[in-house]
Amino acid sequence: MKDKYYKEDKYYIENYDNRIYYTLLRTKRKTIGITIDRNGEVKVHAPFYASDRQVFEVVRKEADWIIKKVKEVTERNSKLICRQFVNGEKFLYIGKEYSLEIVEKDSGRSGVLIQEDTLAVYISQGLSGEIRKQAIKEALIKWYRQRFADIIKERFEKYSSQLKVSPCKVVIKDQKTRWGSCSKKGNINMNWRLIMAPVEIIDYVVVHELCHLKVMNHSKDFWNLVASILPNYNERRKWLKVNGNRLVI
Repeated sequence: MKDKYYKEDKYYIENYDNRIYYTLLRTKRKTIGITIDRNGEVKVHAPFYASDRQVFEVVRKEADWIIKKVKEVTERNSKLICRQFVNGEKFLYIGKEYSLEIVEKDSGRSGVLIQEDTLAVYISQGLSGEIRKQAIKEALIKWYRQRFADIIKERFEKYSSQLKVSPCKVVIKDQKTRWGSCSKKGNINMNWRLIMAPVEIIDYVVVHELCHLKVMNHSKDFWNLVASILPNYNERRKWLKVNGNRLVI
C-alpha cells in the first residue's frame, strides 16, 4: 500500500480495495484524532509537530473503523427526508411529531400555529408549485428560528449560572455540519434545527458549548466538566448522532 498526497489538504491511503480520503487539520492538540462528519467526510486532527508519516500510520491503523463509520453515515444519509410540504407530512418540534396542515388565506403575512397534534401553516391563497412549497418552507423556518431563540435564551441562562460562565454573544445559525460551536472570543453559534430535538438534546449542545468557555478542547477535563452538569451526556450525544438526520426541513 502506498500513501499519497491529494490536492492541498487532502490525503488518501489505500486499504485493500478501499481508498480512504481525509482532510488533515493541524492544531495545538497533543494527540492525533479522527472524526467523521455528518456528510461522511473524514477529518484527521493532528498536532503541528506530528509528521505526515505518523498521521498516515494512525489512519491506516484505524482504516477498518473509518470505513465502517463512513458506511454508517452514508446509509443514514440515504434515508434523509425529502420534504414535499403537503398536508399530513410529519414535522418535529421539541421532539414531538406534528402533522402539517396548510391553510390558505386571502391576504396578510404567513404564519405558523400549533393546534394539538397539528402544525398549521398559513400562506397566501393561489400559490402553486415550487412557489407554494417555498412559501411554506420559509414560514416554517422563520417560526422555528423564533421559537428556538426563545428556548435557548432560557437554557443558556440556566446553565450559564450553573457553570459560572457567560458567552459574549449567542448567534443562531443555519449550519450544515455542526449543531453548535464556540470561538476563542467567547461567541457561541447554535444551529436552529435543534428546535426539532427534545429539550434534553438542546440542553446537551448548550452545555457542551458553554463548557468550551472553560476548556477549549475535547480533553478528559472537558468531558468531566460536561458530566458534572449532565451525568448522562453520552446518551444525549448518541441520540444526536443517530437522529440528527431527522432534524431537517
